[in-house]
Amino acid sequence: MSGAPVLSVRELSRHYATGGGMVRALDGVSLDVAAGELVGVFGPSGSGKSTFLMLAGLLENPTSGEVWLAGERVSHAGADLDALRETRRKRIGFVFQKANLIPFLSAVENVALSLELADVAPADARAHGRRLLATLDLAHRADNLPAKLSGGEQQRVAVARALANAPPLILADEPTAALDSVRGRQVMEIFRRIAGTRGAAVLVITHDPRSTDLFDRIVHFEDGRMVPD
Repeated sequence: MSGAPVLSVRELSRHYATGGGMVRALDGVSLDVAAGELVGVFGPSGSGKSTFLMLAGLLENPTSGEVWLAGERVSHAGADLDALRETRRKRIGFVFQKANLIPFLSAVENVALSLELADVAPADARAHGRRLLATLDLAHRADNLPAKLSGGEQQRVAVARALANAPPLILADEPTAALDSVRGRQVMEIFRRIAGTRGAAVLVITHDPRSTDLFDRIVHFEDGRMVPD
């Protein structure tokens, strides 16, 4: 690995106090993901996978531990939430189980919106959105509303949206859970391509064993910890 990892988490923990005592949703996890690497995170429900993604994606602060992006510490207990939001917007792309597209915007408008929010001129944002959709074989669907797209097509639009700002880190949470095997495989192949051709670090939280051959590395979570294979 040359240089600092794109994503580096160190002894990351998230604990919650409940009426029944302390819940250790995540408990001392450390992981590096390099540029160009596709990493799969597997584990049963409640194992800490989604909590890990929330913390690594700067959507929550950890109870303890640190998150680093390209050698810069960006998150820790008590980190400034406004700074986290700005870092997240510029440097991390998210894809979730549901595409969560805005229903009254076309595919290209959904992709362009994140650029327009970053003060890119609308015409330039849409032109870039069309280019991204074309790379995902969706040029012919760019002007369709989400309701006119299949589930796999909607998820590919969501991937294009995540790529709009060219973030160095892509985090995906169960992106194929709502797709059949063929469309799920297509989406995972896109992540493989993004890592390889764009040099992004891509981390995918999943239960889906159908595309394990595409990952450079697989890690397993259980009871809030990473466990050996």
